[in-house]
Amino acid sequence: MRRLLALAAIFALLALGMTSCGKADTIREPGDECSPGRSLPAGTTERTMESGGQLRRYLIHVPPGYDGSTKTPVVVLFHGYGGTPQGVINTTSMATLADKHHAILVAPLARGRVTEWDFRTPISHPTSDLAFVRNLVKEVKSEACVDSSRVYATGFSNGSVLALALACDGSTRFAAYGAVSGPYWNDTCRSAPPASIIYFHGLRDTVVPYAGAKTVIGPLPPVNDVMASWAAHDSCPAASATTTVSRHVRHFTWKTCRAGSDVNVYVVDNGGHRWPGGKPYPSGRVSGVMTQEIDASTLIWRFFEQHAAGGQ
Repeated sequence: MRRLLALAAIFALLALGMTSCGKADTIREPGDECSPGRSLPAGTTERTMESGGQLRRYLIHVPPGYDGSTKTPVVVLFHGYGGTPQGVINTTSMATLADKHHAILVAPLARGRVTEWDFRTPISHPTSDLAFVRNLVKEVKSEACVDSSRVYATGFSNGSVLALALACDGSTRFAAYGAVSGPYWNDTCRSAPPASIIYFHGLRDTVVPYAGAKTVIGPLPPVNDVMASWAAHDSCPAASATTTVSRHVRHFTWKTCRAGSDVNVYVVDNGGHRWPGGKPYPSGRVSGVMTQEIDASTLIWRFFEQHAAGGQ
């Protein structure tokens, strides 16, 4: 509990000690009016594409009523270590929410016999996962009628780290990021555009410990340090607002940040390495309590609806 009470203070102190610098606040792309032939069948289908000379796979879920002529938001969902696209879709119910909000959901597959996202290799390497995601977004834009100002990234565990690594890289245009149980920040993030982030983590996570530790995907830093770094990078006010959401959940927020960005952190004090409000995960590394006091998927979707590229 003392850790929770000290959270805002830690964030504030770290934020005060940092300065932000770097790229232009907004990454602009040419306008892309939807041409004929961008219709896709409703439902979930598996697709393949080439990226860096390698065959990569992904699932794409198209909502009912999509006609190929109306610009549509896209959410890219990354599974965790050892997971699968269908597994993370099932756990998060993101396809159901995509139908409700008339959005396209894309869930790519990581490489490896035990699937793992490589979040450390720079996007300049053609075979990197960062380059794959960039190419994947381009592929979806070429085949669907996409609202380029409303493309979002979210993920669980290793997929959460990848989502934040994409924010750190900044060259693939996402309007906001949702991340669960996988923190990421390093000094290269200082040159990235400001990023609107909603993040969730359980204090009793033993797979990716809240206080930071060596993990199966390498060492990961403490959640407090990571989110303070993002808040400082976004030039947010030093002090966060804290709300008690439920018996075991606290919500920390930084508003009025640079370029309209904001940072939200949900801490689940009895939570394990789980997706809050989710369904039992059929694959990958999970442990501990999956709280039902909040629904991360609904909160992430609500957060995404509040942000568009150019206004974060």
